[in-house]
Amino acid sequence: MDDFKSISVIREGDHEVEIVHNPTSYPLIGKGKQGAVFKISAEQCVKIYAKQEHALSEGAVLKAAQESGIAAKLYEVGEKYVIMEYIEGHSLKQYLESKSDITEVLVKKILFLLKEMKRLKFTRLDARLDHIIITKENELKVIDLVYSFSFEKQCSLPERLLKGLRKMGLLSLFLEQVKKLDPEFYGEWKDFI
Repeated sequence: MDDFKSISVIREGDHEVEIVHNPTSYPLIGKGKQGAVFKISAEQCVKIYAKQEHALSEGAVLKAAQESGIAAKLYEVGEKYVIMEYIEGHSLKQYLESKSDITEVLVKKILFLLKEMKRLKFTRLDARLDHIIITKENELKVIDLVYSFSFEKQCSLPERLLKGLRKMGLLSLFLEQVKKLDPEFYGEWKDFI
């Protein structure tokens, strides 16, 4: 299973990584600006990074979040890779697009996720809708945590999540429920409207 170490990616400019070498049969399940994710077994995936600092950063965040259950289980951190739990499910964005509605139960789960990120002292709470996964057990897990402890850009407002909800026409409904369920968070976010 160590053959994933032969996969290499690069990043040029402000673009997504480019896979420059992959002699394995592991399927690509996603890629972004820092790395590419491959499924290596039914339970595990590996994220290959263009830079070692991003592997170490995301590994540290995953380690800090292990007891909370809001992120993938961490198995191993290497020079330019992280092996973590493969989370089967749909992104929150896909889920909301299929439902065109956001229930109170789901809003409670989103608020719990954001509170946990805050409790774990994440400096960035701005996860995108496609970086929150709804598992088969209807739990929420946040992925792509490479900048969660970033001191370069701090964000205590879930700005990208709110922007995503606005684009889908669900922001007003979401905020109405937040106002009822958690007036403190609502007070912090109401200016975003």
